[in-house]
Amino acid sequence: MSRFLHVAASAAAAFVLTIPAWAGPVKSTVATDEGAIHFMYTPQYAKQIGRVPERNSGEMEYFGGPVFSKVKVVSVIWGPNVNSQTVQGMPGFLKALPNSTFQDQLGEYSTKGLNGVTGHRGTNQTIKRGTFLGQFVITPHNQKTTISNKQVWEELTYQISNGNLPAHDQNTLYMIYFPANVTIEAFGLVSCQAFGAYHYTSSGHKHPTNIYYGVMPDCGYSFDDHTIVSAHEFAEATSDNIPTPGTNPNYPQAWNTSDGYEIGDLCEGTSGMLTTKKTTYYVQQVYLNSTGNCSTGNYTSP
Repeated sequence: MSRFLHVAASAAAAFVLTIPAWAGPVKSTVATDEGAIHFMYTPQYAKQIGRVPERNSGEMEYFGGPVFSKVKVVSVIWGPNVNSQTVQGMPGFLKALPNSTFQDQLGEYSTKGLNGVTGHRGTNQTIKRGTFLGQFVITPHNQKTTISNKQVWEELTYQISNGNLPAHDQNTLYMIYFPANVTIEAFGLVSCQAFGAYHYTSSGHKHPTNIYYGVMPDCGYSFDDHTIVSAHEFAEATSDNIPTPGTNPNYPQAWNTSDGYEIGDLCEGTSGMLTTKKTTYYVQQVYLNSTGNCSTGNYTSP
């Protein structure tokens, strides 16, 4: 068990990974035609910008935006140098995650029959179990070791259009894993310095051409840490497709607190187990309106 997981299992509040997850504003362009993004900040950066959430920050509110009804997960391995444990282990984990009791609990963030708290008409969706479309090792067209989020999007678009990745629709989530020598710059922030992961939508508006993806750089995570980070991003992307624009969420956001935290942000430092017939994985717990607290317990997948 990694140092982080040992601390989380003993109910410590601090996130001991060097890259924990907090949400907050970066620039006014966080949700524009350039796309919408929601970061996992490092603790130092979260403290610097005053965005360290507390679990009593308030319940999740629905702002009228889309969720994933039946998420289709694609694991994208960025070239041949991604950590071998990640390459070997992620297919099993990402196959189990959307088809599990962990996914079932996200059903309370369905939007069927709801309108947004600001009056916008909702999307009338029910969150159900999803599927895993497979893992794909791409040969990046862009071979740079420092890349922007725009270049990540361009690469993803290139690989999809060339048939190297499954086609996207409004339920497809690409989870992208990078080698340790690749640095990602997004909206002025640098991976493994200001953030350790994020989920992103290619437009800050609801649009059928949107591409949804999570970015997971290699910040020295153990495999167990990586599954916790991935579960965090997966849950937040599922319940808030078009991420929070800073501290004042509004349509087309889906589920956020009134000051812009998503369901993973309030439960950093908590963990549970996801068990299949062959393997057990660590996941991060998420905030549930139904209990007014973080989820607890362990999960299973067929």
